[in-house]
Formats: sequence, C-alpha cells, structure tokens
Amino acid sequence: MKKLLWVTGLVILLSLVFTSCAQPSATPSSSESPAPSPSTSQSQQPSTVRVGIFIPGRLGDSPPYDALANSARKMALRDNRLKVEVFEAGFDQSKWIEQLTSFAASGKFDVIYTSNEALGPMAVQVVKQVPDIKFIVNDSYIIGNDRIFTTFFNKYQESYLYGYMMALISTSTMPGANPDKKIGLVYGQHYTMMDDLIIPGIEAGAKAVDPEFELRTAMLGNWYDAKKAESLANTLIDEGVDCLGAIAGSGNAGVISAASSRGIYVVWYDTEGFDKAPGTVVGSVLCFNNDATMANLEALLDGTIQWGTAKIVGAEDGYISVPLNAPGWVNNVPEETRQAFQEEYNKVISGERQLEIPPSVLEKLNKAAQGE
Repeated sequence: MKKLLWVTGLVILLSLVFTSCAQPSATPSSSESPAPSPSTSQSQQPSTVRVGIFIPGRLGDSPPYDALANSARKMALRDNRLKVEVFEAGFDQSKWIEQLTSFAASGKFDVIYTSNEALGPMAVQVVKQVPDIKFIVNDSYIIGNDRIFTTFFNKYQESYLYGYMMALISTSTMPGANPDKKIGLVYGQHYTMMDDLIIPGIEAGAKAVDPEFELRTAMLGNWYDAKKAESLANTLIDEGVDCLGAIAGSGNAGVISAASSRGIYVVWYDTEGFDKAPGTVVGSVLCFNNDATMANLEALLDGTIQWGTAKIVGAEDGYISVPLNAPGWVNNVPEETRQAFQEEYNKVISGERQLEIPPSVLEKLNKAAQGE
C-alpha cells in the first residue's frame, strides 16, 4: 500500500512539472516586444501587391504602352508577390478620367501603373477621391505628392539623336535623298512634351548636322487615323522632305505607307521598328520603357520606391539607346553616315554633349499636373 501511494505521488509530481513547463511565458510589457522566431521570419512570404495597368489607348499601337503591359506581365510571372491586371481605355480621351477613377475605386488594386503626360494630372485628381490608392506614372513629372511616383525620360535628348539621325540620312548618298535640307515629323497631338521637348530636340539635332536644316511638322489630331497620316506625310514629301519621323500611334502606318510608295525613309521613335517596313524604316532611337517599368516594380515590391519624387533617366543611364548593330541600320545606311552618327552618339552617352531638360519645362509640367 505504501509503495502504491509512493508511485501515485511521483506521477502527480511529474505531471505538475510538465504542466508548468508547458505554460506560456509572461506577456512582455508595452515597452518591450518579443524577439521574432528566426524560422518564422525566414519562411514568411511577403504580402501580395495588386497592380492595375491602365493603358490610355490600345495595345499593339504604341511602343511605350506595349512595353509597360508586357514588362508588368513578365514581372508577375517571375515574382508571385505581384498580381497584375491590364485595362485598355481606348482613344477617347474625354473618358479617361472617369475610367481611371472607376479603375482606382474598384478596390482591386493597391497601385495603378500608367504612362502618358496627361495621366499624371489625372492621377493627382484621383488620389484626392480614392483613399489609399497610389500611382506610378511613366512619361510624367510630378513631385511633392506622397502617393505618386513618376519616371520621366529625357525626351529632349532622345529627340536630339532622332533629328541628328534623320538629317544625316537626308544628306547621305542613299537613293531617294535629295539636296533639300528638310526633314519631317507627323505627330498625334499638341502636349507639353511634344511642343517643348520633342520638336525642339529634333530641330536641335538636325541643325547640329547643318544649321540650314528645317523641320517640317504635321499634326494628325488623333492617334489612330492612318489614312489622314498618309495624306499628311505625302504633303511633307511634296515639300521636299526625304526622311520622316512618326509619333502618331496607329497613324504611323500611314506615314510608312507614304514613305514606302515615294521611295524615302522613316526613322522610328522609341522602339526599333525595322520590321514595320524593311528598307523604308532604316534607323531608330530607343527608349527603354520596359527597363524602367521593371525597375519601378522591383522597387515597389522591395518597399524602396520613393513616393513623392520623380526620377529623370536618359542615355547616360542606358534608358535611351540606338541599335547600331541592327541589320536594318547597317545594311541600308552608308558606313560614313553611320560613323558620323556614332561619333555624336558617343558624345551624348558619355555626357560630353550635355542635353538636359530645361528646368522651366519640368516646372511647367509639375505645376500643370498639380492644377496650378
């Protein structure tokens, strides 16, 4: 009997010991926080970021928008922290602000990513109406709003190279080049970037080849009417233009059609474009919207994006470039012309040729976006 009582007591004692060991430790005071478990912090997956891609137009018609959508989709496939949905708003600009507001207010997104100078001011309006939503906007310049980050490409620099290339082609020995010192541009619409950076940049580049060069321009009035663009391009050719630029969205097809039928040349803007019309599109200046988009999305996922600021990028950073080894350039343009261009291009990417955006233009863009 004594032995039985002794065993029972031992069992009870052991039970009390194990129960005491299993109790949670005391709750830390408000000034202390428990140390995280190393295994938990290492295995914990980051939260998902939902990004809505707002395309002010249609995919397949504009290189910057295609680059934005494609890069975001690729990033989402590569990194499961990112969820992406793309919306094409179409060409009716009068509907964009309503569409953008509805898109942001849907509750489906943490961040809206878009591109276009006009979308920056719209983003400013939307953040006033939709709580918590944030915006990343390419090709826009806005500072001081802690829910907006913008990337602004040095379009003056890109356009200078564009005009320099067109003028060299115009003065070359290529078939169809004439003695008139005239190059042309068919563009979609007036906006600050076009009027204050792109057109002045093209002119400056052409005049750097020869001060007598003249840039003839024709505004389409929209971003899709290829038939009208072809008519405008033919008018420029009749005036003596032998090399054309095209910044007109879907209207670019009309510029190519006119140039091809008249035996002159086109230089492409933002992407290579040689496959659009081999032998007619003989040069291009690139703007790597895709690289900027990927970099911005990586910063977003890593939590390092600097909201309220604008990042200006250009050739020195590798965001503006020229495909000097592309067959469409090498096989169609004489070596002396290509060499002359490369010499100037090297000056630009090295910083020897300073082509900065005028501060007055940046101030104008920011004030317009803020509604001042």
